[in-house]
Amino acid sequence: MKTTVWNQEIGDHTAQLLFETESYLVDFQRKREDWFVWKSGIRAPCYCNCRYLNRSYLAYEACTAYIETIIRLKFPETQIVVGLASAGVSWAARIATRMTLPMAFIRGTPKGYGVGQLVEGNPEHNLKAVIIDDLCGSGDTILKGIEALDWEFHIKTLGFITITNWCFESMWKKFESLNLGGIYSLTSYPNVLKVGVRLGYLTQEQAEMLEEFYKAPRAYDWPLLKEA
Repeated sequence: MKTTVWNQEIGDHTAQLLFETESYLVDFQRKREDWFVWKSGIRAPCYCNCRYLNRSYLAYEACTAYIETIIRLKFPETQIVVGLASAGVSWAARIATRMTLPMAFIRGTPKGYGVGQLVEGNPEHNLKAVIIDDLCGSGDTILKGIEALDWEFHIKTLGFITITNWCFESMWKKFESLNLGGIYSLTSYPNVLKVGVRLGYLTQEQAEMLEEFYKAPRAYDWPLLKEA
């Protein structure tokens, strides 16, 4: 599997933090009509909300430190840290402060008043940015952010970092023509499933089904599920 995970030990620790803060939810006992609905419209017995990492100061600080380390090692030219609204803003703000860099964020939609731009913070033009978000699925939101930075402030995106990235094939195809310096995440589904089994949140059978699901979520045909 082609992965965005920068370091496997960090990948496993971040996965553990996702379970401990209930950021990664999985419930095979739910009826299918009650399954979690993803932003993309996919229904599944699992859902990830990295915002819940903020409920734990230690989890928040650990993930912040990991992202900062990736920026310093992989993107030393970074001149501004950019968060995607809304989940990426708290991470970007903390990291920018730690690195003494300016920070901006990208709105989901332009404001209906004022300057009406997507990029907030009035950054200088022609900077080099790293984009921070909590989760990358399809990659559509991040691609929109890269385009907004270029169009509105001529800011070049060096790469992006997320807490987790499901590494869907469609995501890789979206960015292959942009020649980014790197796409990184703290964790991904192989780490989450491995740690979930180890900590008792998943059975091995459930983890194997989820592994196949993540490989092709829209095409996966769920078998009859046994109760945990």
